[in-house]
Amino acid sequence: MAATVTKKISMQGDVFEGISSVFALANGLPDGLDVSDSTLQEFPVSDDSGFNFDTGQPSIEHFKVKGLNTDWVNTFTPGDGEITLEIPCNNTGILELCGFNGTAASVTLPSGLAAGGTSATGKSYPVTQKAVYLGLLILNDTEDKLLFIKKGKFMAQIIFDGSNKPLCVVLTGTIAAGAATDAFGICEIAAAGNG
Repeated sequence: MAATVTKKISMQGDVFEGISSVFALANGLPDGLDVSDSTLQEFPVSDDSGFNFDTGQPSIEHFKVKGLNTDWVNTFTPGDGEITLEIPCNNTGILELCGFNGTAASVTLPSGLAAGGTSATGKSYPVTQKAVYLGLLILNDTEDKLLFIKKGKFMAQIIFDGSNKPLCVVLTGTIAAGAATDAFGICEIAAAGNG
């Protein structure tokens, strides 16, 4: 068998860079990964550290013996994967997809408190955290590549610190389908009619 060498110039386009869109699907992506008839929710993730995907850094246990500077033996423990999303939006659909189930709310205000009037309507939510399963589809900045995460398990929190950042829904989770052969993937998007 002849030796082969793969040179870096042939890998120049094999880079997933930038994010143009992040879409979520309740309960994860289906087996077979056909989401053509699914109801997707776009997440407007923050530009600065609004999305992070890490399959987990393994830890190493070193066992040494006297007289050797290297390991006599070592073992590895797989790392804990983590996915985080920061979504600067209080859209009802996003909140419900993230596990916050609201009820109709109205507040009657005293005259002169707000320039807009004396009543406010919207939704109210309990301060409880509930785990939800989501599948994610992430388009790169040129929308010719797709990163998918088949199923993540997330908990959401609401953060608003009064800074220049708006109220955010922050999802923190882990890869729930990690042992599946299609737990995550990076795909080239075929032009319409070429798929």
